[in-house]
Amino acid sequence: MCLQYGDMTHYASGEYLPRVPAQERVRKVLVVGGGSSGWMAATMLATALSKDISVELVESDAIGIVGVGEATIPPMKQFNRFVKLDEAAFMADTQGTFKLGIEFHNWGRIGDKYLHQFGAVGREIDGLVKLHHWWALGRLADRGEDYPEYQDLFVARAAAREDRFRPSGPQKQQMANRYTHAYHFDAHLYAAHLRKIAEARGAKRHEGRIVDVERNGENGFVSAVVLEDGRRLEADFFIDCSGFRSLLLGGALQEPYDDWSKYIPSDRALAVPSKREGRDITPYTKGIAHTVGWQWRIPLQHRTGNGHVFCSAFSSESEAEERLLATLDAPALDTPRLIKFTTGRRKRTWVNNVVALGLSSGFLEPLESTSIHFVQSSLERLLEYFPTRAMDPSLRRAYNMRTEQEWTDVRDFIIAHYHLSERDDSEFWRYVRNMDVPDSLGHTVELWRARGILDISGGHLFQLGSWSSMLIGQRVMPGGVHALADRATPEFAAAEVRKIAAECRAAAAQIPKHVDFIESHCKAARAELA
Repeated sequence: MCLQYGDMTHYASGEYLPRVPAQERVRKVLVVGGGSSGWMAATMLATALSKDISVELVESDAIGIVGVGEATIPPMKQFNRFVKLDEAAFMADTQGTFKLGIEFHNWGRIGDKYLHQFGAVGREIDGLVKLHHWWALGRLADRGEDYPEYQDLFVARAAAREDRFRPSGPQKQQMANRYTHAYHFDAHLYAAHLRKIAEARGAKRHEGRIVDVERNGENGFVSAVVLEDGRRLEADFFIDCSGFRSLLLGGALQEPYDDWSKYIPSDRALAVPSKREGRDITPYTKGIAHTVGWQWRIPLQHRTGNGHVFCSAFSSESEAEERLLATLDAPALDTPRLIKFTTGRRKRTWVNNVVALGLSSGFLEPLESTSIHFVQSSLERLLEYFPTRAMDPSLRRAYNMRTEQEWTDVRDFIIAHYHLSERDDSEFWRYVRNMDVPDSLGHTVELWRARGILDISGGHLFQLGSWSSMLIGQRVMPGGVHALADRATPEFAAAEVRKIAAECRAAAAQIPKHVDFIESHCKAARAELA
């Protein structure tokens, strides 16, 4: 390809494409709302866009953010690399800790525990059949108490069990590097950290409360927002990060909301911080199932974030608060804060010249720590489809289709945690076990139950390791051994599985303690780790 700069772009094929006329280019993007999503948007856009595109953000200090502490998943490292974020400074500024996975308690049956770990299995036995098939075959020969659990075939599980962490190296074929990581951090501190970066790269912040939204009478585009003091902030393109209020997409543009509560009935969350006790810091999030809903535990350097997600149809708020406070690991530092929500999403998240991110676009409960990821992936998609001022409808359609598919895929994964439980100890669990589920999830589970095969597209956020960890962890076993695994004897499979589990333990033993790594690399100024 040969590019010539001027009025035309020249391709080797001989075709010419006109460059975007100056009068059609987006000149200003306004992010409406702050918090994690708003400042992620401002930081990424200020980093990516040319200097002739102004990036501005408006927020009000008088309006709080929902952020209660954030747990993330590994793709966030891509965002950090893109915006050239210094990991050590980011972790110190946000009282952050590292995350190797999510440990689920009481989901299959009361007393069960498994880790949805990040990374690949220690190694495969052959190139045809995935390791979970060999593990299942080996169980036919060896059902002893010391036969490895499936999760024992991941280095991340062995490291998490002993509270160990350091970043893995780039050579992923080596056992010691067959894991990856994500982060825990304080959401308020994260927004402040990103604000410093965004403003240093030219983003401009406006303080003020929005009281009106103006629209173009001809095309329906948003033309400006009006602040309480009378200021008008105009832009060509608007990013709605106004939280559950969804001021632009849901308010001014009246985009309908697709309610998914029939599949995920939880509609309340209580959040409260607690004191961090002891020196060790677990390198994973906990998701502990209760008689109604579940409880999160997010370890930070200075405190622990806790919350209880529940359904108001099966539990009062006072009962939920009592459950939460009774199960904290340490004394609460505040009164639990109630958050109300309806699981679902806006049918379209890009309408006219408005794109909604974060809570403005929808809400999926935080069971698999996907909130930050949805913001990140939407921003990546937006840059891929970045428009002219005409807001080409084909770009909007492509963006909305891909966004809808991503949300639907993650929705099904979350539903599966509830629906595939064996719990029968409350009305809540009986309801979610027996409720109707989307056909897409039914198809996935049917194939798995038959022979342990997962029909997951390459674009799905959660791939084989995630689905197999959840399904096996919740006792959803295939009905038979994979035909190609059956070429070998169960005794051979069992012996190989034992070797891999031992190799994972040996690799994890070389990793330092999580708290020691934080102490030496990214300790926060106000954290007491010893």
